[in-house]
Amino acid sequence: MDKGKVNINLKAGILNHPLSIAPEDEPVYREAARLIDERFVAYSKKFSAARLNSEEIMSMVALDIAFKHVKLQRGIDIEPVEKTLQALISDLEDFNRTR
Repeated sequence: MDKGKVNINLKAGILNHPLSIAPEDEPVYREAARLIDERFVAYSKKFSAARLNSEEIMSMVALDIAFKHVKLQRGIDIEPVEKTLQALISDLEDFNRTR
């Protein structure tokens, strides 16, 4: 183990990740893993009718989180975009129900 590091195991989505990190970073990593898990479950439920595989869902989770991260870094209000995304997701869900 690296000096000053702690070993942790995180489950993020569908994978377990053994990590060696600085102790002060552990809460951030755990919160990030929790966020990924929450988004994974939410997307799994939303698109259950579409029968997406775990890799496709994880890709959607990564895109969602990365999109929000970039918007925050740019200091742009993402609320209008989120509303549009929610409307598109709703349309997709309606389409899946009619198939």
